Amino acid sequence: MQIVFDNFTLILIGLVVMWLFQFGLAYFQMRRFYERMIELKRNGLTAVGLCGNQYKGRAYAVLTINEHDRVVHAEQFSGWTIFARLQPVPDMQGLNLDEVLTNHTRLPVSKKLQTAFANAARDLREARTKQTKTTNLAHLSPEPSLQTSGLS
Repeated sequence: MQIVFDNFTLILIGLVVMWLFQFGLAYFQMRRFYERMIELKRNGLTAVGLCGNQYKGRAYAVLTINEHDRVVHAEQFSGWTIFARLQPVPDMQGLNLDEVLTNHTRLPVSKKLQTAFANAARDLREARTKQTKTTNLAHLSPEPSLQTSGLS
């Protein structure tokens, strides 16, 4: 025990250095995740679902759908380390969004990821509903005439 007390400052500095190293690696993991999200968003409407907690581990699910509400990309992200990456779930590609919502317990993934995919699908359904309402409202609003806009 005397060794610990004699080298307390050295141990404290070591812990701070390890914490900063872990923080830096987590930052790079976050960057990789958001870069992948940007790629996925180019392919359609995208949402991230989450399940789990800090102690039991979290699982993230990413769904991208096309204009026909079909899954074009499904990826999962789970793990305890900063080296975890998004992994594709090819069995879900082509599923209809309603199938994911109603049959999420039959998805070919763990129970935690099933819940995360269902959460992402719910978010996508809400986003699609808002998108449809906005589009419908845009078609209903009157177009400005040339005379009222100052153009002739």
